[in-house]
Parts: sequence; structure tokens; C-alpha cells
Amino acid sequence: MDISEVVTDDYEQCIPSTTLSKLRGAFDRDQRIHVIVVAGDDGLKGVVTRKQLLNSHHDPNEKASTVARMPPRVRRTADVREVARLMVENELDLLPVFEGEQFAGVVTARALLGNVLPNLDALTVADVYTEDLLSISADTTLGEVVNQFRVHGISHLPVLEDQRPEGMISIYDLVDFTVRKLDREQGGGEDVSSHHGDAGGADTAHGGWGERSGFAARLLDLPDRDVMTTPAATVESDQSLGEAVAEMLEKGYSSLLVTPPDMEGIVGIVTTTDVLRALTWTEEDRMDVQVFGVDFLDDLTREDIAERIEGIDRKYEEMTVMETNVNVHRHKERVRGSPSCW
Repeated sequence: MDISEVVTDDYEQCIPSTTLSKLRGAFDRDQRIHVIVVAGDDGLKGVVTRKQLLNSHHDPNEKASTVARMPPRVRRTADVREVARLMVENELDLLPVFEGEQFAGVVTARALLGNVLPNLDALTVADVYTEDLLSISADTTLGEVVNQFRVHGISHLPVLEDQRPEGMISIYDLVDFTVRKLDREQGGGEDVSSHHGDAGGADTAHGGWGERSGFAARLLDLPDRDVMTTPAATVESDQSLGEAVAEMLEKGYSSLLVTPPDMEGIVGIVTTTDVLRALTWTEEDRMDVQVFGVDFLDDLTREDIAERIEGIDRKYEEMTVMETNVNVHRHKERVRGSPSCW
């Protein structure tokens, strides 16, 4: 399956000279925006992510062109698995799509997941969720939350009390709360706009933000209960992955806390990244190897034998192995005139 059906020309864009303060304003305006495309008259210059701005200290007057990074390019005919792999490896939920050397639009993680939704029913949440769950309490300060995001490279933290979910705080909640609390000076300009392709309406301009004051530092001492989203959305581990992703797409969630079936407590978290990673899995084309005489095997297993035979098959590419039968038995042999041995 390729991505041709989910390529879109509807995305947020800015010019290279746009200041980072204006980008922050655009991110605050719409929590669904995770990536802004930086493009000039001569084409794509890169992308800037919400997480990128939060995880690093930047001068508000710094230009978008100085922090933009060039993401991998994909084509309309790119396979869904390959696109999902690139998104996971590059920590991006948007990739530019090119036709030849021409920038043709973007593909987003949400659109990708929506397109493969019927296929996800073959898996359950238990197949993909992350078990090593980092969590915080409701009294954790926002400064500590920011540090957790930076140190562990994550974007979500569940708020738990006695293993009961109290809420969820994400990097997007944090950005939204911080910029709303800061004194703002509305600026003019149309540096950040919603791009809707040639057939769309006029671009919508977003204002910029004034300089941050020392008030921002005091915000970091506030408890995360002032920011967290409640209640925390949960899903049982035995639920169909397709149903879980459908709920995430419908309600705009990027993660769900995972609970045991018919039990209390939290066993992990499933995120859109976990689902994208699952799309990169391929069924193992393991050879049909039949082993006879397994009682004579010492420290070898069936899997070890299969791997060795597959290694021979890979070495001699012109050879096609149709079927493999391995017979293990004891026998007498003589090596260079030495006595017989088993």
C-alpha cells in the first residue's frame, strides 16, 4: 500500500525570515499543529517542530531558517511501511512529498493511520504498547516536567496517584499553558499561514508574540495539576488496536493509558508513535525447516538451524530454497586414521 491517497497540500507554512516568537504563536493557536513547513520562493527549506522549540533555548527574534531541519523526502508511490519508519526514526509526524524535484505536498501521521485503520484490527493494544512507563504526581512542578521531556525525549507523561490515573500532561499542553500565561504583544505580519493549495481560500495570518519576561521562570514552579488534561483517556490491553486508534483519531488524542482487562491500575501507554512503529513490522518469511532427530541436538535449537540455512540462502542469491529437511543422527567416523568416534 502506498501513500498516494493521503498526500495533502493542507499544512502550516512560514517563510524563512519568520521569527520563532511568531512560530510559537502559531503553535499556541492550534494544538493540532505539530510541524510548520518552512518554504521560500525557491522551494522547501525545512521544517520546525513544536517539540524542537520547547526542548531548546532560542532567541524569540531568531529566524525560522536557522533552526529548520530538512526532513527525509518521500514520493507519492512510497510504501506505507517505509514512510512510517522514516517518521519514527526522525521523530516527525509530517514528511514532505516530492514529484521529481517538485514539492507536491505533505503526508501526516494521522492521515497515514486513518488510511490503514481497517488493517489494525489484526493486532491488539497489548501487541504494541510501551510497558516502561514514566509517570509523575500531581504535585510535580512544570520545571521538572520539562526536564523529563528533555532527558527522556518523550512528549507525554501520565499523572498517577497510587497507580490510579489522574490526568495526562503533554508537551503540547505545556506550550499552550505557558504562552497563554505570558504577557503577549500582538504583532502584525503574515509570516505564518495555513496553506491549502491552489484550490484553497486565502491564507489566514497569525500574529506574533512579544518578548518573554521573568514571569516565565515563575511558571515553572507551578504544579502540573494546573496544566494536565483530565480525565486521562484509557484503553484495555486486550482491545483491538484498530478501535484504539479510531478513538485517538476521533478525539484528537496522541496517546492512551493502558489498563489490564477488567482490572485497575496502569500497565503502560500506547502512542501514535507506537502504532507507526508497528506499521514497520514485516511478517518473517521464515523458511519451512523440518528437523528430524531433535533429541540429538545439544545447544542448538530449531531456530538456530533455520537461521544458518537462511544465511546460506542469502550468501548464494541465485539459489532458491524450496524446502528444507534436516536429519540429525549419530554415526561412526574416522578422521585421518584416528580411532572411530561417535
